[in-house]
Amino acid sequence: MSIGIIGAGGVARYAHLPAYRALGLDVGALCDLDAGVLRQVGADYDVPITTRDPLELITHDAVSVIDLATPPGSHLELMEMAAKHRKPVLVQKPLCFTRQDFAGIRKLKDTGARVRMNLSGRHVSAWMKVAQLIKSEEFGRPLLCTFSNRDWWDRQPGRWDHGIDQYIVFEMVIHHLDLCLFWFGPPRRLTARTGSHPRQRLQRANFATVTLEYESGLIVQIIDDWTMNEYAFAAGHPFEDVIITGENGVIRASSERVEWSPLNDNNIAVWHRPRPGQRLTSEELSFNWFPDSFGQSMRCFMEDLSKERKMREDWRHLVDLTELTFLVAESAASDEWVSFRPCPY
Repeated sequence: MSIGIIGAGGVARYAHLPAYRALGLDVGALCDLDAGVLRQVGADYDVPITTRDPLELITHDAVSVIDLATPPGSHLELMEMAAKHRKPVLVQKPLCFTRQDFAGIRKLKDTGARVRMNLSGRHVSAWMKVAQLIKSEEFGRPLLCTFSNRDWWDRQPGRWDHGIDQYIVFEMVIHHLDLCLFWFGPPRRLTARTGSHPRQRLQRANFATVTLEYESGLIVQIIDDWTMNEYAFAAGHPFEDVIITGENGVIRASSERVEWSPLNDNNIAVWHRPRPGQRLTSEELSFNWFPDSFGQSMRCFMEDLSKERKMREDWRHLVDLTELTFLVAESAASDEWVSFRPCPY
């Protein structure tokens, strides 16, 4: 199977393409509106087909799977185009940032469109290890989870990012909402608050606090702060700090290290991802967030394309995560708690 990437700059350039190359995944075509970017990236990765026309890429016989890495405002049109020509799509987050586009994308399910929303954090070894620990009898019932992500994140004028009022919700909070779905399942209700830094060019929401409540009593607190201009204090993506308190102990993790401390036990189990050339005496983690998980995500999608059960799971995940993201943005605007109802698919 050969991959066709629409949107050759940005994350495709520094994450998708190197990760695909490392795994031996074939990229047969690239599309980008910027001729200079298209020419340079195509040459850097020896991609045989380059075009500025998305329809040409989608309909090309050499392309089996579409990797959609364009800004979210273009997703509905491109996904409709791919659905018409029966090409499966791995679409980057955020899926969209308007309810109107979300409704249009949801209609594609009835056409039999094969779509997966690419939240590559699910393929990070550390986050998979956390899922394993949470589900173990040894950990017990989760009680409290906190995410802390702090960095300085600004955007040049004229970029698509400036068109999203609750920018950090759709760009960063969505990752942590997805990890909550991965580890704990759907929450019962949530509330959020957001704000922006007056000295940043991107005058949209650039910090957020989100609280999720679960039927089990679990509370999740997410702090995403992209106004942290002091490097010494920063712990930004993809190195956010996560602490999960369970009945029988505590997990502390980043995307490259997991620690497990059982209750009333001074011993700590540690799992690391080694640095290049480094050997560790403890159990090692294999895949980081950038760029490894992007390759794992695409490879998993390609392996799952023949499975109807996975098609239903993909649509349910796409709808649940996008709905949660909209609810966070709406709660931040209204200062109210909102309930969440999982997708019925």
